[in-house]
Amino acid sequence: MHLTPMDNFQARAQAAASAITSKNPAEAFAQSLTNDRPTIDSAVKSYMSLTSARGALSHLPTTSSAMDQIHNALGSSAKTGRKEQCFFVKSKNGKMASLLCARTILKKINSFQIPEAPDASKDEAKEIEFHVIRILWNGLVKNGQKPSMILGRHSLSQIYPIILQALIDDIPDGVDDEEGQTFMEEFGNLLIDGMKQKSSSIPANEREKLNQRDDDSCLLWDIDGGKEELQRRRDRRKKKSKAANGSLNGPGDFESSKEGLTIEEIVEGDEEVEDA
Repeated sequence: MHLTPMDNFQARAQAAASAITSKNPAEAFAQSLTNDRPTIDSAVKSYMSLTSARGALSHLPTTSSAMDQIHNALGSSAKTGRKEQCFFVKSKNGKMASLLCARTILKKINSFQIPEAPDASKDEAKEIEFHVIRILWNGLVKNGQKPSMILGRHSLSQIYPIILQALIDDIPDGVDDEEGQTFMEEFGNLLIDGMKQKSSSIPANEREKLNQRDDDSCLLWDIDGGKEELQRRRDRRKKKSKAANGSLNGPGDFESSKEGLTIEEIVEGDEEVEDA
């Protein structure tokens, strides 16, 4: 019997649907991990740009008024003391410091082999989830692929707490130890915040409260690259400071810095880190 193009298409579609439905839960979860966006690589790039932008602003006069402007421009968490933000002030070159710290994170991530969980979890679902991530992650590393280019926040949320201390112990030369440690810790905190932002279990009223404050995790982990978050900040500041002339434009500084820094500048091995 002769098959028309439509018959062929329907046959292929049915075969694809059958393949999808035949996957067991672990296989389906592993597939979702490779579709998790933005990737770790993209988030590190955005964080590097954010800290570089802060570094540029930190060269302003360090009066309390100027620092208030900086905190208002780039987020409120440093001002409130809820979570410490990274400002490269003591490091010789803030932009280079952010590049070096970002490179350290990526090198560690892309070479790290996840060990088996030391103790069985009381939550069987979480134990299976960790097991799947471990197999997928270690398989990528073994095959010479970079997890940072393929996986996203869901996978990293399981791994980052394991590698955090090693990152703190390996602050690059030329970076102030305290500032480097804050860089590593804040990236982890923003990862936690990013997971919370995407949680479907958050009630609508709490979600609304989250959207009423500056959240730097959106600049890293939102699929739109933080555009919606930046627009929320602009709208809030227009309402609060219409009469303020010459105020800092934090989102603009972040955007221009993001355009000026590329992840390709973070090379591996002993190669030089090129200046932007």
